[in-house]
Amino acid sequence: MDTSRRFLLLPASCLLAAAGLFVSAGAFARAAAPVAPMTAQESHPISAYDFAPLPVTTGVVAQYLPTPAGDVDGLMLTDGTQVLCSHELGLAIASIVKPGDRISVSGLKGRDLPIVRAYAVTSPRGRRVEDAGATSMRLPTPTSGPDIVVTGTVRSPLYSLHGQLIGAVMQDYSVVYLTPAEATRLAAWLQPGRTLHAVGNGSTGALGRAIDARDIGPAPGQTIRVAPADAPMAGAFPGSAAYDEIPGATSRP
Repeated sequence: MDTSRRFLLLPASCLLAAAGLFVSAGAFARAAAPVAPMTAQESHPISAYDFAPLPVTTGVVAQYLPTPAGDVDGLMLTDGTQVLCSHELGLAIASIVKPGDRISVSGLKGRDLPIVRAYAVTSPRGRRVEDAGATSMRLPTPTSGPDIVVTGTVRSPLYSLHGQLIGAVMQDYSVVYLTPAEATRLAAWLQPGRTLHAVGNGSTGALGRAIDARDIGPAPGQTIRVAPADAPMAGAFPGSAAYDEIPGATSRP
């Protein structure tokens, strides 16, 4: 008896079981197909709020606004508008937007200052990131290593997320940070067209160059010492023997 004939004589239950094996094998093959990796756009968190009613600002990115720690706190557009955002949104923006891109920003415009508080940014490639309200620890400014020197002409004053004057953006796209108090005191040095020389700790990388100024002035030989914007609080370092001492208190023998 040939093989095909013996196969036809098998009980119906065996034939059904064999068919089930073929179906299961096909299903397993489909299930085992590789899953496409999550895109950068899909991996960014989405806010629970609707940003559609917010004003939309469009423009071309001139540069990132880096921090002395190497993060990004926003963008500057070619028309001088500073797009300011939360720490987390800044990191996400840098992953989808680059200088030269025309972007759309959903956010609140400054009353009198050329700033936009961004809540969502869309790239020319249709990718969008939103401020989802997450919080994380900001990287500290490096305090070791060689000083970084910034010398040149001021492009514009630098503003914080809350509209405070906190430094200057230079023509070469370097960013100089000061405390709000020092920036207010030295506001005349931070105006467009003024020459500025600053020295301090910071970072230089693909996102740009930024420093916390320690010495600043209109020229190398005309600088003054200022408190760095990221200076630690005065007093004993947490964990040290003197940290728990109360100033003015007397100790018993």
